[in-house]
Amino acid sequence: MTNKPPFDSWEKMADEMAQFFISTETQTHAIDKLTKLKQENRLLEDFWSEFVTWKELSGYNEVALVGLFKKGIHPALARKLVEIGQLRNSDSLDEWYEKALSFERSMSAAKVR
Repeated sequence: MTNKPPFDSWEKMADEMAQFFISTETQTHAIDKLTKLKQENRLLEDFWSEFVTWKELSGYNEVALVGLFKKGIHPALARKLVEIGQLRNSDSLDEWYEKALSFERSMSAAKVR
């Protein structure tokens, strides 16, 4: 008899429970919100805050979320991340956000000068 826990970590258990309890209507609504979400003239942090809210409910994997993040941020910022930041779809969503935030801040600082 082994006493191995059913989940390797708290996060895995929370993910499994969320997938079990999130209704298809909620998931569909979250996916709709994510696919239509645009940064436009907002700060990236404001866009990210809304993005994170919906990503947790979407059930999408990391690669799909990176694609939606890229699609939703300002096009010039997305181009810069790919060209200069050398980010790929296989890089983590957190890497995309951190690099985008860094670029946005540097672009804002350059405008102030």
